Order: sequence, then C-alpha cells, then structure tokens
Amino acid sequence: MTYSSCSAPLVTVILPCYNHAKYVERAVLSVIAQTYQRVQLVAIDDGSSDNSVSVLKCLQQAHEFDLIVQQNTGVCKALNRAIHEAAHGDYIALLASDDFWHPDKIKIQMDALSLNPASEFCFSQAIEFDNDAAPEQGRIFPKKCLSGQVLKDVFLRQHVPAGTILFSRRLYEQLGGFDESLKEEDWDFVIRAAALTPFTSASQALLYYRSHETNTMKTRNRADTFHQKAKILSKNFNLVSPARWYLAMTIHFIHDIILR
Repeated sequence: MTYSSCSAPLVTVILPCYNHAKYVERAVLSVIAQTYQRVQLVAIDDGSSDNSVSVLKCLQQAHEFDLIVQQNTGVCKALNRAIHEAAHGDYIALLASDDFWHPDKIKIQMDALSLNPASEFCFSQAIEFDNDAAPEQGRIFPKKCLSGQVLKDVFLRQHVPAGTILFSRRLYEQLGGFDESLKEEDWDFVIRAAALTPFTSASQALLYYRSHETNTMKTRNRADTFHQKAKILSKNFNLVSPARWYLAMTIHFIHDIILR
C-alpha cells in the first residue's frame, strides 16, 4: 500500500539550527523539495550568534514554514518545544541544520511504514561526507539496517542515523519526548522507542551527513562522551538483561577511555 496525496498523513519536520548559517539553506530546501506531498516544516533557531536567523527569515518569506527563534537552551529542549508548540503532524522527522535529505526521503519511509502497520519508527542509511567533498563520494552507514525487534542491538551501540528517524506522534507522546537532561538524546530516544515498537528500515542512503570541524562528536571530550553514554545505559538498565547492560558499558568504556 502507498498513500495517495489526499489520504497521506501529515509529517512534521523539526529542523533545529545553531550557528549553521552557511549550511541551513540547503537543509531547508531539501525539506521543501520532498516528493511526499503533506509536509510541515518547523525550524527552531536555538540562540545562534551568526546570521542563521536572518537566513531562516529570508527562507521563511519565500517558502512559508514555521519558525521559532529562542535563546540557547540546547537541542533537546529545542526539539521538545518545537514539537509541543508547533507540530501538527501525525508523524515527526528530524533534520539537523548542517545536513540535508534525498528528495524521496519521507515518501520512501512513509511507504515502508504503510507496509508495516505494527511499526511506529522508521530509519534509513545515510552518507557521511567531508565538508569539502562531493556528497555522493561519502561513506554509507550503517552497512546493514536492522528491522523488527532491535532493542538488544541498539542498546549496544547507536547505529541509527539521527537525521533519518521518522516516528509517530503517538510514540513520541508515549516516550515523554526527548530527555532534556542528556546530551546523547537521539540514542536514548532510539533505545526507548525500540522497547515499545518494532523498527522499520529503508536500506537506502536518504540522509547526507556533513562531517566538519564543529560536529559535536568531534569537539566533545572522550571522557565526557563516555559519561553521557553511561548515563543513558544506566537510565535504561531495566530494559535489557544485566549481561547485555554490562557488555554495553564495557564496549563503550574500552572505546572511549582505554583506546582514546
């Protein structure tokens, strides 16, 4: 089954922006260019100190999307605010302001979900490319997209590209949104989602993930990265067996502390 334009659920895209004035136009235009017909775009600027707001306001005049401008609160609070205050969709998708999408991204994922009615969460592969390189020459990740009951797998590591995830508003409400006490909010959300719904995946690279010097994972201290991961694993301890929890902690301790 595929959706006709009149029966298709509305998908709200949340696009948080922080100091990405030179990238955000491509991100916005990749949402505007989606072949899926029923899309609402909500951009939220989280206290940028560059001219991101000016760029977004110019784009808003041309393309009529929702725009929220606020003082810096962090990505989790920005996501939750945008969803609570402005999102009208039955489904929600996320896109960082320095990345962009394949034009069929939402259509492919919504068609996949329509064939798997038990699932309320979909993701896809992505292409990671160097900022100065052609996107098509980048690295595809993950190599294999898992579907179905994936909790045990996503508990060990985050292999779901955040900019590809699309989930139901109902699932978001069940989970209570993004945990604003965390910095690795996407992995925590993926773990908790996997405990409630089977995952649907698209083995196609539908996100172009831009690798540059200000990526969070490149600027964050490795010890702090492990601390954030440990908080997530400890918070979700009761979702898996003690052996699986211990294995996950060991893997990330070795990766972030021993091999740093």
